[in-house]
Amino acid sequence: MTEVVVEGRFRGPAGIGNGGYVAGRMAALLGARPAEVTLRRGWPLDVPLRVARDAETLQARDAEGMVIAEAREAALDLAPPVPPTPEAAAAATRWFLASPFTHSTGWCFVCGSAWEEGVGLRVLTGRVEGRPDIAAGLWRPHAAFADGDGVVRPEFLWAALDCAGAFAFTVNDRPQRMLLGRITARLDGAVRAGEPVVALGWQIGREGRKLQAGTALFGADGGLRGIARALWVLPAPVAG
Repeated sequence: MTEVVVEGRFRGPAGIGNGGYVAGRMAALLGARPAEVTLRRGWPLDVPLRVARDAETLQARDAEGMVIAEAREAALDLAPPVPPTPEAAAAATRWFLASPFTHSTGWCFVCGSAWEEGVGLRVLTGRVEGRPDIAAGLWRPHAAFADGDGVVRPEFLWAALDCAGAFAFTVNDRPQRMLLGRITARLDGAVRAGEPVVALGWQIGREGRKLQAGTALFGADGGLRGIARALWVLPAPVAG
């Protein structure tokens, strides 16, 4: 058993950890790829959680013994659509910054535009002209997220595979709150600090309040660096 603390700066919605970052931490402890991480509850910030292996599953529990997150080895059969060009992805990021489109009032660790470079990831995915079912952005990871050799650490690549999937459902509609319920991801190659990376999110399907999305990261040479399939859940309507 080990203890894991998600620091406050790695937040998603107010008060809980960013789902992609949490999943990346769990996947690292699991030590398998691809890995599937299910988020049963929001991971509390700045609170140590106990993480232990139960058979083939890694579980994180709070002080009361409630399961917060689970990770296991899983297959991932998913192919991404053709990504936009880096120029089109950069234009989508500019659209994001110029619009009133925000998430968590701009403070999400991954897609929050209020963070300075090197503090938040700033993976800012917006509308791509002529492609209504995707969101994309051009991301240049800061050296603060890399190891001593300049390679971006895996937990930050998992995080970068998070929010674009939600935005694929909203950039051509309206901002809408949703929570990451499960993500299955695979990292296929290294990303270096400062490398221009195209982040892509696309719609896979929808059933009621459950949304299926794919996300991918493409390196400067156009090669796939990481891919994920995620389940997003819309909050239940509030009775009037």
